[in-house]
Amino acid sequence: MYYRRKVLLALIEVFCGSLPNTDCEKLLFNFCQQTGKNHYDFFPHKYGPFSAVSYYDKQRLIDLGLLKPVKDFQLNTKHSYLKELTPTDKAALLRFKSNIGNLRGDRLVKKTYQEFPQYTLRSKIADRHFAAEELKQRQFAFAVETKPAVFSIGYEGLTIDSFLHKLVANNITIVVDVRNNPQSMKYGFSKKSFKQYIESAGMKYIHIPELGIPSAMRKGLGESVSHKTLFKAYENKLLQNHETEIKQLIDLTNQDERIALVCFEADHNFCHRHILIEHLQEHKSFKRAVIHV
Repeated sequence: MYYRRKVLLALIEVFCGSLPNTDCEKLLFNFCQQTGKNHYDFFPHKYGPFSAVSYYDKQRLIDLGLLKPVKDFQLNTKHSYLKELTPTDKAALLRFKSNIGNLRGDRLVKKTYQEFPQYTLRSKIADRHFAAEELKQRQFAFAVETKPAVFSIGYEGLTIDSFLHKLVANNITIVVDVRNNPQSMKYGFSKKSFKQYIESAGMKYIHIPELGIPSAMRKGLGESVSHKTLFKAYENKLLQNHETEIKQLIDLTNQDERIALVCFEADHNFCHRHILIEHLQEHKSFKRAVIHV
């Protein structure tokens, strides 16, 4: 079992074996923040910090018979996963339980919002917890850039939650998926679920597969085919045949939007998106600043 799932089960265990969804999410978030360990990553969602992976794990643990198939997070086992944590994490969780006490519901949400205002960036319920003037003052804690720009982002090494956090932190409004075949072994990054997560986080998703590199061209990469050879073929043979899609992309960038071109590789130098951006910059109608993150 993934260690993070043991942490989740242990958290529910020390809080008497049952937690409403919101309480579980906020307690898990606060525990991760206070210990400085990203057992789970979170991103600013409409109800504050949210982890898509925690809900994915909830369903997997239900399937395994360790949680009950109900709305809340309820243990369905007498096995103690607290005992399976490292001594450091076990002590930290018990200390966290003692310190947080009976703080639940709106009081727990308000505490979370007060201590981590950057995670309230897209909250739809912040006005339930703070007066209008206080909300206005707190906005300075998470001021975001709004100037239109084009970003280049790879999700290599990231969870879907840490990736969404990066998008929200950069105030991305449109995600352009430039993978030819948007399938992934990483949870949350295959097209159907990826699109759902992007849109649930308040952004628009667009897929332009023609601007990706077909798997047949990537065959042998790192062995018989170098990145330099691959990118040269991509630039000379593929991009030249897809000026319609290039124009579509440039038209998007000319809107007052903050657009992210997304593929897998973390380093844009090892991803075709840097060739794509160089190609865009050769067009006189492309006028946006480019930021690699």
